[in-house]
Amino acid sequence: MKALAVLALWLITASLAFGFDERPNIILFVSDDQRADVLGCAGHPIVRTPSVDGLARDGVRFSNAFVTTSICAASRATILTGVVERTHRYTFGTPPLARRFGEASYPHRLRAAGYHTGFVGKFGVSVAGGAETIAGMFDTFVPVARTPAMTTREDGSTRHFTDRIGDEAVAFIRVAPADRPFCLSVSFHAAHAEDGDLQTHYPHAPAEAGLYTQVPMPRPRLDGEAVHAVHPPFLRESLNRRRFFWRWDTPEKYDRNLRNYFRMLSGLDRNIGRVMAELEASKLASNTVIIFTSDNGYFMGERGFAGKWSHY
Repeated sequence: MKALAVLALWLITASLAFGFDERPNIILFVSDDQRADVLGCAGHPIVRTPSVDGLARDGVRFSNAFVTTSICAASRATILTGVVERTHRYTFGTPPLARRFGEASYPHRLRAAGYHTGFVGKFGVSVAGGAETIAGMFDTFVPVARTPAMTTREDGSTRHFTDRIGDEAVAFIRVAPADRPFCLSVSFHAAHAEDGDLQTHYPHAPAEAGLYTQVPMPRPRLDGEAVHAVHPPFLRESLNRRRFFWRWDTPEKYDRNLRNYFRMLSGLDRNIGRVMAELEASKLASNTVIIFTSDNGYFMGERGFAGKWSHY
């Protein structure tokens, strides 16, 4: 994760050697609770992710990269700042991220270097100074909530939160200033579970409703009670185990939730494709660096667990 901020800082340094208009645009896509192997380019046999697969095919895929703290708040603070949790000291239940880390963040530094910066989607980090500090990072800041999954627009139509994030990202590109480069951070909610709704646990967009319907869902590679039983008590009795019974403990629940998890990821990928298409239409694609990552991996029933909060 530190590599993301390092890359941004390298781009700032490298840009000093070029003319103002030659500096590349940057788009950072962040998915939520997406395991590294749940991508077509990683060899997954079922999930369809053609847009990210294209990025992997045409760019560089880091196949040996690791999250430093596997929970949303701490990991997103690390992506933002380039330092690990024991340095930035932010996660759920802690005081806000110190202002000095906000001022050292990649969007703050890029903005100071002349970039037009924007954010769309799930921010997931509380920072000291609140809106004032965020304003120092981003010229435009458009948070998109996860609940409700579908919102009603003025014309009476409804829109899924993943599609709304895609809408805002496309809109940012269309109005970005022509006289300076931009850095756009697009942070998705997909494929985070809706923990308060155990029936519609992975609320996907309507466009993906027909995907994977007739496809048998693969069982976990490390499956069964015998695998779970060898773990020490502090893991066997952890939150990872309790949430297993929310998501994966019966064949019917497992198949429904895994299928919908895949659908959410395909919806995310479809919206990445929309953003890339807008770059092409705006003739910006050849001078835009695109980075894709996730905030952390995910148990999909392996070892009898759910969640992500462990050394696995």
